[in-house]
Amino acid sequence: MHDKSIPFEATIRWIKKETRDTATYALKINSREIQRTYTFKPGQFNMLYIPGIGEAPISISSSPTDHEIMHTIRIAGDVTTYISRLNAGDVIGVRGPFGSNWPLEEIEDRDLMIIAGGVGIAPLRSVIRHILMSGRRKKPTSRAPIGRKFILYGAKTPKDMIFRDEFPRYMDAFQVFLTVDKADPEEYWRGEVGLITGLLNKVSFNPLNTVVFMCGPEVMMQGMTKEMILRGVPGEKIFISMERNMNCGMGVCGHCMFGPKFVCKDGPVFRFTDIEGFLGIKEI
Repeated sequence: MHDKSIPFEATIRWIKKETRDTATYALKINSREIQRTYTFKPGQFNMLYIPGIGEAPISISSSPTDHEIMHTIRIAGDVTTYISRLNAGDVIGVRGPFGSNWPLEEIEDRDLMIIAGGVGIAPLRSVIRHILMSGRRKKPTSRAPIGRKFILYGAKTPKDMIFRDEFPRYMDAFQVFLTVDKADPEEYWRGEVGLITGLLNKVSFNPLNTVVFMCGPEVMMQGMTKEMILRGVPGEKIFISMERNMNCGMGVCGHCMFGPKFVCKDGPVFRFTDIEGFLGIKEI
């Protein structure tokens, strides 16, 4: 097993521009030995390291069965700004994987509702791709499919939607509902306009048989969590991924303390009932 405290080198294989300030980077680990031992679970993150600049925690947006490790990165600081200037073939440092993961065992025999806002869909893309690939690998069976799957996604405008070109493929396994805060008059948009909470009125689901995976701005997660509980979804079946600042990735520096917990070590994926007392409280 490789030492997570020591960065290893990875080469950028390709870059896909998602929006004006966000792109997906596919990385290939340079060391064959680390390639053999490196594994991750959907929801975990890596620390991406740039010598002389620093490192930043970035969620993994690929499935564990993908050939490359993908990170979908929005420009938000020195490290991500530097990465945005890199090209395919450049090498960066990686540490990880770190953190908790989406509890896929919770969705067995249940419906799954994925709720995301903005770039918050990046760590959920790992789950989406994992489910899509698992469905393709399964042999035909006489049994009825177990569990319905939904994606509810909101962005500021159509141009701010991450993975917009991928949603048609997601419809192979999910019912997909999209909304934007504001439609761009210069761009044709057939979807909904309004808050993501409005999408719940279009979804028919059994709240007592539903598991929720959610990531996005904290104010959005507070609102959606409240709506889901009002509709009867048990709080212990709601899981959220926090995006508060992390620094070391191992719960040593204390930079990401979240109440009594560390986002990097105890999270970033939390069961709602474990953090409901301090979700949304600033500077905690």
